[in-house]
Amino acid sequence: MTVEEKIVFSEATLKLFEILAEEDERVKDFLVKRFQGLPVSYTLEEWAYNYFIAHSVITAATVANPGSSMTTEFLYEGLSSPSPIDNYFLQAKAGQAVKARLVAIEGELPKIIEHYRSNQKSVLIGNLGSGPGRDIINTLHHYGDILSVKAVNIDKDKKALERGERMAAGRNINHLVEFVQEDFLKHKPAEKFDIALLIGVLCPLEPEICIKYLKIIRHLLKPNGCLIASNASKKMIRDDPFTCMIMDWMANWRLIHKEENEVRQIFKEAGYEWSGSFTDSYGFHIMGMGKMIP
Repeated sequence: MTVEEKIVFSEATLKLFEILAEEDERVKDFLVKRFQGLPVSYTLEEWAYNYFIAHSVITAATVANPGSSMTTEFLYEGLSSPSPIDNYFLQAKAGQAVKARLVAIEGELPKIIEHYRSNQKSVLIGNLGSGPGRDIINTLHHYGDILSVKAVNIDKDKKALERGERMAAGRNINHLVEFVQEDFLKHKPAEKFDIALLIGVLCPLEPEICIKYLKIIRHLLKPNGCLIASNASKKMIRDDPFTCMIMDWMANWRLIHKEENEVRQIFKEAGYEWSGSFTDSYGFHIMGMGKMIP
């Protein structure tokens, strides 16, 4: 490993290189060259790609379905016996930040719920593009038998929703959470939401598309409803560019990283009054908050 590589790469990356060099030097060499923008042969790239799939549960699941919630669930729960590649994803800053985003949402969401509860009898939350809806399930679990706070998880992935149903039943809150298999952009709610979550959906979208999405979902919110929408920040690409490169190469995850002022402008142009933001502990995810402007 050269001095230049030691300056660029994180401790987790260097550890991965060390293990890969022992198992197959070609994979390590490919990753270094790809990250540095150097030319690589198609044969070497295909070898590395197959190696990742064969030696990583997280890689195999993500490549099979790049939009699947399985990747985030692995990052939330970890693996009992992770391979070196899986262990890299679990230890890398970008991987850790996904779990930290969950912690941040679970810390802030109850505050917003309590704000609404202080002014009205009940609170309804819509989790748009929810996957299993772990953030909602974990939050409502702490509310126990308070029946005035309920949620609807909406996602196109039937398997993710079925997993969420099992999680909710295991927490004895399945009576508080409804699961709807549908494109949230086409959802017509029986009752509009006080709070809507849009987590991890906007990250790969250009600002103009983000604005379009936020305009479409306005009809899901009550007049005084609050939207919480996340986006990957530019700090992620600055602080962990190697993981970003791997996810781009491996799963075609080309995120459009945005600063807070860009997220704020998206809310504004979509017709929301900016209420502020919060981030995960790494600052890799910005959770913007806004209320609809009538």
